[in-house]
Amino acid sequence: MKLSIAFVILLAFQGHGHAQAWKKIESIKLNNPANQVSIDRQGNLYVSTLNGSIDKYNASGSLQSHYSPSKRSTPQLIEAWQGLRVFAFYKDFQEYSFFDRFLSSSERYAINNQKIVSYASLATVAADNNIWVLDAQGFTLKKVDVNNNEVISETNLSLVLSKKRYEFSFLREYQNLLFINDKNNGVLVFDNLGNYLETLPLFNLDFFSFKDSSLISIQNGNLVYFDIYTKQKKEVSLPDPSYTFVLMENKRVFLFSKTTLDIFELN
Repeated sequence: MKLSIAFVILLAFQGHGHAQAWKKIESIKLNNPANQVSIDRQGNLYVSTLNGSIDKYNASGSLQSHYSPSKRSTPQLIEAWQGLRVFAFYKDFQEYSFFDRFLSSSERYAINNQKIVSYASLATVAADNNIWVLDAQGFTLKKVDVNNNEVISETNLSLVLSKKRYEFSFLREYQNLLFINDKNNGVLVFDNLGNYLETLPLFNLDFFSFKDSSLISIQNGNLVYFDIYTKQKKEVSLPDPSYTFVLMENKRVFLFSKTTLDIFELN
């Protein structure tokens, strides 16, 4: 009885009549403290660190590949949802790179090599294999054709944001939509041409990911689901409030602290 209580915790959705069970599958001590995380379509996990190394784990938590950079730099963002390649953006060097599934790196590319971007504060890969860039100096969102080094679309963000204060921390393309996290204004949503659509009322986030139609995040010790279409919000208390990142694949939930990856099933 004590063993089952230790590994299965019943938690209820706020405002809903059914309960869900957290069942811990595995706990893995990370080789290096997690600074950014991502997941591909096969459920493989990618963890980057402050010194620029990237580790790939499978869905069971086994280490598959390791990348150690030739020059020390911290990835501002990593993105693995394309599956066959992993994108990394290095803000300090204003460069980006692609890795294959074995974490073999391509050369790094300058993000402002044709002066099409003044200073990139964030960048991520798009579904059409181009890249989205937040140009901090021009205060614009740009989609950049990486083959021709030209801007495909450009959106003036001063026409979108109602508050003068802004703090962009993360962006991700999902289901032909681009989501940009602004801690002060919420999560801004754009279409795949860079046209502003709406702002989701989710504030003070550092990171988010997706599961089906839900944007998922961690807030105040809770796992938060926000349906991007119906706008319904659900919260589940986490087994430990110290987790900083959450990723999901099917019924598995991957929760990261700085030094640990805990794998749960949520039923």
